[in-house]
Amino acid sequence: MTSAIVSWLEEVARDETPPPAIVAYNIGLFRSPEGYCAYLSGAKRYSEDDADWAHDDAYTPSHRYCMLGELGGRDSDEVRRSVVESVRSFLGSPAGGASFFARARAVTVGFDDGVLVAVQTS
Repeated sequence: MTSAIVSWLEEVARDETPPPAIVAYNIGLFRSPEGYCAYLSGAKRYSEDDADWAHDDAYTPSHRYCMLGELGGRDSDEVRRSVVESVRSFLGSPAGGASFFARARAVTVGFDDGVLVAVQTS
């Protein structure tokens, strides 16, 4: 899964230029009939105390979705942990460090109906 997430984020970082007003990004997770899926959205605000910021959808890239598949029976906590580690891996790479994600006030990961995990905050 790590390579799929990292490749997807590299592609988004290479091909997209979010407006300067976008300060935070959320990698949302959900389960579809085809398996787990990740999506990216950006917001004009970030609040550590109010996760509703992640639902603002002020920015959605053209490469919004990344299908993760069935993942061998992993539960949602395992999927979230794996995606968090994948995003950390991307942010720690040269491509991630040079991307708009690195300049963001926050990058989070979480299921639509769950807790957001802050992967990066400034």
